[in-house]
Amino acid sequence: MQSGWKSYFIFSKKEQRGIMVLGIILLSTMLLGILLPRKKTAIVSNQSMPLFYFDPNTIDSITAIRLGIPSRQVITLMRYRNKGGRFYDKEDIAKLYGLKKELVAQLIPYVVIKNVDRNTLVKQDVNKNLNEWSIDINIADEKQWAAKTKLTPAIIQNIIRYRNYLGGFTNLNQMKKVYGLGEANFYLLKSHLKLGKLNNTKPNASTMSFESWKALGLFQDREITKILRIRKENGGRIGWKELVILFDLTEQQAEMLQNTIQISE
Repeated sequence: MQSGWKSYFIFSKKEQRGIMVLGIILLSTMLLGILLPRKKTAIVSNQSMPLFYFDPNTIDSITAIRLGIPSRQVITLMRYRNKGGRFYDKEDIAKLYGLKKELVAQLIPYVVIKNVDRNTLVKQDVNKNLNEWSIDINIADEKQWAAKTKLTPAIIQNIIRYRNYLGGFTNLNQMKKVYGLGEANFYLLKSHLKLGKLNNTKPNASTMSFESWKALGLFQDREITKILRIRKENGGRIGWKELVILFDLTEQQAEMLQNTIQISE
């Protein structure tokens, strides 16, 4: 029994050599793990960085990193600017070498290109005449807004509605409250906006033309036609309550109508 038990721990020369080879391989692997430095695994945060408006021509490296721009691209950005490079349009941020398309798409809406030195920017000199324009936010109509800006028709209508609601703008910053305009668009337009004198004389509902009713931004063409017909049938008179009920105006619309024109109850 004893010899049978010992036989389990007796190895042939071939088996002994195999055990030695395995031992050497295991020992070598452990030594390599100790001697060679391990590659550090990059820790990617799942928390998205809060985005904010920035000018790629003036942003510093710390702020760029806060936007989620990788360190290598931040260095590239600084070198590019130090060599006289500049960004002219929002989409130019995509030309920053190595910047991922997904990050570019997130950053573009927050890019605001501010005024830069014209002596160093050839492109701005070429477009100088295109940039020299202005618009009076208190008197401009839809056609003027469309011709001079790239704003959508919906935003232009919101500007006019809000102007009518206020009875005219008294401060350029009031434009920031226009629904859909956005802070970035406001700062791009701000240098072109002019604040003309308010016309304190309110139009009279009894004599207002089709165009004057349309300028209010409250009624559709067919509704204005109906208003003019009712006014004519009533001998040139039309009441505020009548319009509110007839066209189911909201409280805000009713208040704007009352504040913008001269109209009887």
